[in-house]
Amino acid sequence: MLLYFLVYQFFHNYCPFTSVFPFIYDIVYSINIMNTFDNTITVGIVGAGAMGSLFTFLLHPHATVVMYETNELTVNDIKKNGLSIEYDTQIHTINPVISNHPGILAHADCIFIFVKSFATKSAIEAIKPYIKSDAIIITLQNGIGNVPIIQSMATNPLVYGTTTIGATRLTAAKVRFGGEGQIIIGGDSYRHNSFLYSLLQKAGLQVTITQNPDKALWEKAIVNAAINPLGAILEVPNGALLYHDYIKDIMRNIIMEAADVGLAQGIDIRGNDMIITTFQVCTNTKNNYCSMLQDISAKRITEIDYINGAIIKTAMHYGIATPYNATVYRLVKYKELLL
Repeated sequence: MLLYFLVYQFFHNYCPFTSVFPFIYDIVYSINIMNTFDNTITVGIVGAGAMGSLFTFLLHPHATVVMYETNELTVNDIKKNGLSIEYDTQIHTINPVISNHPGILAHADCIFIFVKSFATKSAIEAIKPYIKSDAIIITLQNGIGNVPIIQSMATNPLVYGTTTIGATRLTAAKVRFGGEGQIIIGGDSYRHNSFLYSLLQKAGLQVTITQNPDKALWEKAIVNAAINPLGAILEVPNGALLYHDYIKDIMRNIIMEAADVGLAQGIDIRGNDMIITTFQVCTNTKNNYCSMLQDISAKRITEIDYINGAIIKTAMHYGIATPYNATVYRLVKYKELLL
């Protein structure tokens, strides 16, 4: 470990060809990071919803984790009662550091954005004056459009991708783990990707680094487009969507439409492969209630505009018909009117 540190310091401070061979520098940096992870790393979590709370629980043994949440009632509840995670049939309670002031993120080395897509802009506006310029921003959010919003507002390093891990928010301070899943990440440098990869692996999570995170975003959006609106409309957990051929047929058509739109956008997506993937996600998270249903049940606005809505908007640009996506979109928007 000392050898890694000394080599890293040499490259970092003295070696003139790090600018010529940045890849070598990135490798040495990554080796150093992988061998020095401990609680000196500070992780920021923006949003104390289901995923933000779950990742706080998973990461807290391996880093100092701080949470930023705008809802004062949620902040006070977690401060008073702790954050409880129902995981593997057991209840685990931790007491994370949490605040409704973005200054809590001032010392964070990396910051996960776990707010809803419609709140991404306001979240970045709030935290930008307080975070370090070299803090890595990470988004694993649902939907299409979060990455360009973040890139247009912050110059920080950005790692982005997707996760199929499931979680259900039971109360403001209690979350149920909904099922194992994969995390796919990519970003602006090998160094930043490796930093995050190491952190997530330490937490026991399945992580893959991809050269094409935009494809991963589209694939996740297609999975969400098939599962989330139907789960919200029918008010059933993910696994129940596979019980009847009628529903599976609707899912297939939603997926094939969205895959055609992705191809028009230049994303190499195969509809039949996405059908298999989506059905597998339903199986893996069979007990999980999708985030869109959780939002409807809690009388909150959903992310439908950033999932099926974004697919429909992109399809219109290319003159592609998306009747199945349009139908479930309208039905969810109607349910929002009833909130």
